[in-house]
Amino acid sequence: MTTDLRSHRQDRLLSPSAIATELGVHPTSVLRWERRDRLPGPGHIRDLARVVGLTTPEVARFFDAARGTSSTTPSTVRGHGLRQLRQSRAVSVRRLAGAARVLPATVYNWEAGRARVPVGHLPALAVALGLEMAALHEVLARAPVVTAAVPRGHGDSTLRRMRRRSGLTQTMVAERVGVSRHTVGKWERGHRPPLHAVRRLASTYGVPASEVARAAGVKAPRLLDEREWRRGDLPAVLRTLRHWSGLTQRQVAQMCGCSTEAVRAWESGRGRPRTTGRRRLEELYRLAPGALVRVYPAAT
Repeated sequence: MTTDLRSHRQDRLLSPSAIATELGVHPTSVLRWERRDRLPGPGHIRDLARVVGLTTPEVARFFDAARGTSSTTPSTVRGHGLRQLRQSRAVSVRRLAGAARVLPATVYNWEAGRARVPVGHLPALAVALGLEMAALHEVLARAPVVTAAVPRGHGDSTLRRMRRRSGLTQTMVAERVGVSRHTVGKWERGHRPPLHAVRRLASTYGVPASEVARAAGVKAPRLLDEREWRRGDLPAVLRTLRHWSGLTQRQVAQMCGCSTEAVRAWESGRGRPRTTGRRRLEELYRLAPGALVRVYPAAT
């Protein structure tokens, strides 16, 4: 039985905006996913499962049902995208052929579009490529993208390789991060993205934010490391966490059930959150319970 994503979200009293904030996407994207008007990538499927309290296979099956609404289930799929995916995963043709129990020439034919891939081979291919079935389906179902040649020196940036490993185009990444395709291209050519964009890129690619920060040449703020926290750092810590999350003071206030003025007071040192507010902040920023207590000002 396939889990209904919207009903499950409502049962857990989660709003589309809350989920969108956690995943670094627009609330409209969450609603489109629930209607299955648009299907998320593998990174978002994993994050969505974590946020709504389901397993990744359960969420994948929800979207697989949308792919299988045709009255006749195709027995083959196109192999477009298979070569790029295989190379990004450093998997040889021989290894892929061995996993699927076919000749290497057959794999070459799939990749060149001279033959279609039987769906019966997809589970073995997914295992060999280190992907979930939903992710492999998405890559193979996508139409081939013709891209212009990239000048030498820019074609192998770490950010670009990270995107290609995810099987995403610049346009798809731009939509999920909330910027233009041109902006994504600039980041891949060496321009540094802002902190909140680093976090959204990490969610899109399904990797730690620190890995994206290193790839983009962005130095993470010192206070993102809880080991650097000292008593009295509460205002600076809260400002840093909010900026890194790409949230406004008003959004934090809405999520914590308080006023915007209260958030301003916490971040300026004119006040500090009480127990309920502190717990909501820790949950919002994914901190351990009681983590913020360590940076409260010393009692006078």
